[in-house]
Amino acid sequence: MIIAETTLTPETGEYGYLLALGEDYEWPPEWPYGWRCGPIGTETAHILTDTDTGPITITVQTHDAPPPPETDPAWGPAEEMSLHATEDTPAIYILGSGDFEEAEPDDGPLALPTERLPAWMRMRLYCHTADPEPGVGDRGERHLIQLWAAPEEPPVHPELTESDLTQRRGYKEDFDQSAAAWE
Repeated sequence: MIIAETTLTPETGEYGYLLALGEDYEWPPEWPYGWRCGPIGTETAHILTDTDTGPITITVQTHDAPPPPETDPAWGPAEEMSLHATEDTPAIYILGSGDFEEAEPDDGPLALPTERLPAWMRMRLYCHTADPEPGVGDRGERHLIQLWAAPEEPPVHPELTESDLTQRRGYKEDFDQSAAAWE
């Protein structure tokens, strides 16, 4: 059953956004090519958008138990992952050109459905874009994020293609700015 729900309508950039359940968040060291979301450590999810720059609607729900699957055919397939919460309020950060901008919920912040922290939470993500070709402007993109307390479990994502793996390797090589990479 839904405990609470809030909606955000931020302007996003081509890098998507982060859902952080703790204070430790960073620029994604890996891009989740082939998936809609991927982990950054244990506390943060990086969520990709089809909208390059423009508005998206993000609905965040907290539940007291795993919610039933969404049956509306407009939603794409669900992806799930476990996140370790160390803060009681989830935060959404829009990724800009090397910076983060916190997106404020229209209905006020949500509290996570747990009585004590740290705790494992399960995140389920659904996405819908009226115009799925990446582009600028309002693409009718909306995301549904469902959160509930649950033990850590393996993620649920589509199988990666060789193209996805190649894109991931390329991003990781571009991102690696260590001294060893410059030798």
